[in-house]
Amino acid sequence: MPANDRKVVEIILEEVKHVEERCDGYREVLADALADIITAERQHRVRGTNIQQKVSQKCNATGEFLAEMRDSS
Repeated sequence: MPANDRKVVEIILEEVKHVEERCDGYREVLADALADIITAERQHRVRGTNIQQKVSQKCNATGEFLAEMRDSS
């Protein structure tokens, strides 16, 4: 991973630490989602994958997690 990309990832993960913990495990799920999106973006650069679909799927899954956690509270 180029130095620029590594720095961007470090900054994003640091910012996740400041996100409101909306439910137990929220920050961890958010960080995992961001890591998956960054990986998908890297693959997109190399192979031209359908990045919009992958990002949408990951965002939807993260939103569903939050909704389930709120419903169980």
